Amino acid sequence: KKLKMYKEFMDKIYNATDVEVSGYYKDKPFLGKITYTRCKYGNDISVHVEDDNDIYVIDGRALYEGEDATYRNLHVYF
Repeated sequence: KKLKMYKEFMDKIYNATDVEVSGYYKDKPFLGKITYTRCKYGNDISVHVEDDNDIYVIDGRALYEGEDATYRNLHVYF
């Protein structure tokens, strides 16, 4: 069941251009929109999130789990 939920999330995130994402990058808060996605080797997706000043490159798995080593408190607003 977890694998199915993960696959469904990745399918949604791959086609989620203009969807808002919020979180913290190295303790700096951000709120931006997904501008680009691409498949990575294996079972992951690279997601580009842009705000007014920066572009954040976040793995789909980090968005699914809500954090990784660089990002925390990640939320996707489908």
